[in-house]
Amino acid sequence: LLQAGRKIDAIKAYRAEHGVGLREAKDAVDALDRGLPR
Repeated sequence: LLQAGRKIDAIKAYRAEHGVGLREAKDAVDALDRGLPR
């Protein structure tokens, strides 16, 4: 999803898969987008 430029969808998918809040999911997706380990 990130490679397709769909960051919001990536955050939604991360939240659904990991059961975390919006802030945690956004931080994790941002880290992945930067190429850093979570």
